[in-house]
Amino acid sequence: MTRLLAIIALALTACTQPPRNPQAAVEREINACLPAAITMREGLVKSGVWAEVLVVHWRDAKDRPRGHAYAIYLYPPAKNQLWAYDNNHGSTRIHAYKNDARMVAFASMFARNIYGNITSAEWLQ
Repeated sequence: MTRLLAIIALALTACTQPPRNPQAAVEREINACLPAAITMREGLVKSGVWAEVLVVHWRDAKDRPRGHAYAIYLYPPAKNQLWAYDNNHGSTRIHAYKNDARMVAFASMFARNIYGNITSAEWLQ
């Protein structure tokens, strides 16, 4: 009985961990944020998870243009928990409305201590 409870507890805790990129080798490449976000999204969608790729452009403190891509997804599927994945930091839980790309971009950047003036945030088509 104790063994059964331990197996159930392990299964329940495994469900709360965010998924990893199925193409982990992509994460190690320089400037691979877009391919990493795309492969993460593809893997999540194949698993029945809502996921989209968000492309963000901003100007940093020195007014230099910057850009980054995130895979945004809801996980676990039955919950309303929004996550942002990027190749540098992995997955981070964020708080935003998934239908507001600019709000999702701000929350994703804030979670990673990236600050700047967002010039555009759009879902990859």
